[in-house]
Parts: sequence; structure tokens; C-alpha cells
Amino acid sequence: QLARRCDTYAQTHPQTLKMARIAAIALCCSSAAALSSPAAGLQAQTAAPARAAVAAAPEPFLKDFTRPMSIPEEGIAAAVEVMRGGRLFRYCATSAETSQVAQAEKEFAAMVNQKYALGVNSCSSAIMLALMAVGVEPGDQVITNGFTFTALPSTIMRLGAEPVLVEATKSWIMDLDDLEKKIAAFPDAKVLLLSHMRGKVADMDRVVEICEKNGITLVEDCAHSCGVTWRGKQLGYHAKVTAYSTQSDKVINSGEGGFVTTDDDEIAAKMIYLSGCYERRYGKHAVRPPDDLCEVAMAEMPNLSCRMNEVTAAVMRPLIKNLPQRVEAYNRRYDAVVKVLREEAGDVIVVPTQDERVGTVGDHLNFYLTGVTDEQNALFRQTCVAMGVPVSWFQSKVNARWHVNWRKYGSPTFDLPNTDEVLRFAYDLKMPPYFDDADFPAFARVIAYAARVAAGDDDL
Repeated sequence: QLARRCDTYAQTHPQTLKMARIAAIALCCSSAAALSSPAAGLQAQTAAPARAAVAAAPEPFLKDFTRPMSIPEEGIAAAVEVMRGGRLFRYCATSAETSQVAQAEKEFAAMVNQKYALGVNSCSSAIMLALMAVGVEPGDQVITNGFTFTALPSTIMRLGAEPVLVEATKSWIMDLDDLEKKIAAFPDAKVLLLSHMRGKVADMDRVVEICEKNGITLVEDCAHSCGVTWRGKQLGYHAKVTAYSTQSDKVINSGEGGFVTTDDDEIAAKMIYLSGCYERRYGKHAVRPPDDLCEVAMAEMPNLSCRMNEVTAAVMRPLIKNLPQRVEAYNRRYDAVVKVLREEAGDVIVVPTQDERVGTVGDHLNFYLTGVTDEQNALFRQTCVAMGVPVSWFQSKVNARWHVNWRKYGSPTFDLPNTDEVLRFAYDLKMPPYFDDADFPAFARVIAYAARVAAGDDDL
């Protein structure tokens, strides 16, 4: 039946005939697989709704979720000009004024309202420099999120230090009660690397209070938080040092790249030289600490060669400038998606809400299912993927954000039952900026439909 429905759809969309057929066949197969499950209870719940679902099914969604945002023409022209001139290395620029990287650093520092910003080749490099600059050494313990991207424990371990993992709440933020427990259990830990995973922000007032009470230095991972605010200010200002990402999946797209920011003069000088400055090339930084501190850092800091290059900076500068306008569009579209999910499947899909002090950026959709079994959860994602919406399950055996998978490369084992229970039914989905406004409620209806099928909704 579903194959015939997709054929009808394809008569008016001949260019998508093949994709529609694939979606139909895949959905039928996934439904059949679910119905043949040995779990009798699930079979009873889902068999009739799965057969009746065809008439209520939305159209398969056919656009590509993997495509990042385009580079503005201004950025393309600037990158071409850099390539024509051959000065791709940041210190080949004739001055800070003519350096794309130096100017991007100046503009980014202004955007995040911090004194210094240093461009590097990735957010992982930014985190590494931040940890080194605050004194993390081999053998140290660094407290961090149990729910975050694999780069955080990896970078801690790269420095010969040991990650101490903290539970997450149902709002996908660090559990601050568990943070206090981990500080008590690991009294030698003196640094908290706090990740705002997917722009979800813990109570920063309490975070600062906990850190100050326990003599903990705060480093913030704002990889997902360009444009996110706390009490109306760009997130990241609570930390001694903060890392940001401009990788293609973020709201500023430079392919690979990142910034590390601080208000501390001495730390800024250290990071300039750690990143790959040498001799007296600190003069080619538009935002830099006093020369005497740079002279000391020049003599004392190793060179780790993780600089940002001129082409990277050129393509991103327009995206720094227009981020406020784009945040409005992200959030308008995000709200449209959430509205559909809550109206059509609010008894099955939970979209976590944020603290009212947080200004959000809706560049990713995150949600979890409630009241379903593991088998129903599997049917949900099979249905979504078959209908063109590639939701990413956080407890996949290859997901880089589940702490259990980090153990395979030697990350310490921590029992995080609350985190595991949240991620058991949790999903992630990009919100591509190139989509049209109408696309967002369209794919939301696919997600809502898949949730109702999985839950055995008798109304279908």
C-alpha cells in the first residue's frame, strides 16, 4: 500500500520517483520486521496501527540533512583573493591589519565580549590550549561532562590527564549535584571543563558558586554555543578560558577551525605562542596582550603549530558578522518544528526546555521518547530514516557522544545510570539552514508520525 502511495506522489514529482520507492520499501520492511518480533506485547501494540498508518503517513522527506550552510559570496571572494596573493599562512601577512586571521580574531573577540580571541585549527586545539594555559599537567584529574563529544575526554587524555565524568540531567545539562559529589570524591581535581552540549546550558550562577567554593578553575567548551547567551551576554564569559568551534556543523562554517578566548593577559600571551607563534610575530595579532608578556611567553612556551590559516578566516568572517540575524531564523524554524512535535506526538516526544536565563540557538533538534520499549524505539528510528529523516540515536554503538563508547580508546569507566537512561531514547538532528521554512514542519510531521507508529497509536 505504501509503495502505491509513493508511486502516486511520484507522478507529480518524477525526479524523486526512485527515492520515494526506496523510502516506501524501507518503511514496509521495517514495519514487517517489527511485526515479526518475538515480543508478543509489542506485536499486539503495533500490528494494527502499522497497517493503518499508510493513510495517515506524511510525504517522505527528500532533502539532504548532511549539507552545511553555504559560504557567503563575500567570504568566497575574500578567500579567492587570499589564494591569488599566496599569503595563506597567517604570519605571511604584511601586518595585523592585512591578516584575515588577525581581523577574524578581533571580530570574534568583539562578538563574545572578551578581551582576547585566538584563531586555531579546531575546537579540540582550542580546548587543549585552554587546559594547558590553566596549568593542566600529566597525571592531573579534569572534571568534565559524561554527555558530550568525544573530543573532550580525548583532549584531556592527550595531555596525559584523566577525565572525571559527571552525570547529565533530563535537560541534557551537567548534573550539578553530581558535580559536587565528584569534586568531593576527587579532591585533587582543580579544573572543570564544562561542555554546553548542543547549546544546553546548566545554571551558570551555581556553577560559578561551586567552582569558587572548591577552588576549581572553570574552562568552558562553547563548541555548540556561538550565539547562545546567559543573562543576555554571549555564553563563555564565566570561564578563565573558553573554546569555540567553527567546524561545518556549527553556526559559523569554516570547514575546520575554532577560537580560544580569555580576558587574562598572561594566559593570552601563553596561548599565542602555544598555538604556533614564534620569534616576534606576535605583532601580527590585532588583539594581543602587552609586549613584555609576549616576550616572556616567546621564551617559555612550546610551539604546537595549531594555527588558523588565512583562507579559513576569510570564509568565516561574514558569518561572524551576520550571526545575530541568522540566530533569529534558526529559532523561528526550531519553534515551528517543536510546535508540530508537541501538537502531534507530545505524549511520546519530549523536547527538553532551557533555563529562562538562556538565549538559545536552534541549530540542532534534540528530543527523547517516553513510554516506549527498546523495540518501539528501534521501530521509531527505522521509520524516520526510511522516510528521509536521519535522526541520530545517542546510544548507537558508534555515536561519539556516548561515554560507553569512549572506553574503547581507554577513557576511564564511570557508572552514569541517569545519563544512560536519558540517552537510551534520545535523538539528535541537524537543522540545515539551506532548507526552506516549509521544510521544517514537514520533517517534523515525519518524526511525529514515526513516534505514533512506534507507540502503537490506535488513531492512525
